Formats: sequence, structure tokens, C-alpha cells
Amino acid sequence: MRDNVFLENKKELELADFMNYADGSRGNLGKDIPVTIYRLLEYSIREQLIRQFGKETQIQVFQDAGSGQK
Repeated sequence: MRDNVFLENKKELELADFMNYADGSRGNLGKDIPVTIYRLLEYSIREQLIRQFGKETQIQVFQDAGSGQK
């Protein structure tokens, strides 16, 4: 796979970076998203994990992510 030139020297994002919300950054959408968008994201990640690594690994990844442990 080729390197992505747009990601070169990009800072590694942490949780605080993802949770940061700046007024006006989403126009009239506000800081909240519909639950259906979250579910779509979760579904697509789940399906990709299953395709690449299998159902058992997908379950383990979701459990590990939800535990808050590293």
C-alpha cells in the first residue's frame, strides 16, 4: 500500500481531539449527531473488522474498546 501524502507529519489524535467541539464548526448542525449516524459508523466498523479478522476478533475489539483499558 502506498503512503498517504496527506497524512505525513500529522499529529496522532487522542480522545480529547475527537471530543473537541468548536462553535460554528458544524454550521447549523450543532454539536449533536443523530443516533442513526452513530449506528451507521458502528455497523460499518463492525462489518469491516469481521471481514478482515473474523467475528471473534471483532467481538474482542469491541469489548476491549468498551472497557477503557489499554
